Amino acid sequence: MIELGVVALLLGGLVALPALFAAVPWDVTFGIGVSLVALGMAIGVPAGAVYHIQLARAVRPTSARWWLHPTALHDRIPDGARGGVLRWFRIGAVGFVIAIAGCAMVAVGAWRS
Repeated sequence: MIELGVVALLLGGLVALPALFAAVPWDVTFGIGVSLVALGMAIGVPAGAVYHIQLARAVRPTSARWWLHPTALHDRIPDGARGGVLRWFRIGAVGFVIAIAGCAMVAVGAWRS
């Protein structure tokens, strides 16, 4: 059932985004994109820092090299710390997606100018 919702959102986005970009002036698109990049970075960078600090603390007893491939170590996080570490991972991922959406809007705005 959730797959149907994802498909509906994708189809709606494929129809709505080109229509939106055609109706909105390029400078507004560019400005919103820059704002989204700033918002995504303001969310993602601190969340990523907290995630990496908490991950390092959680896997320290295993002497794993957490900075090389941190997502590969998610299964080594103790159950008591898993929720706290992965919460910051998800928040950082949301910030990343917002920043990438902003980059796409900046590119569209710059292309249309």
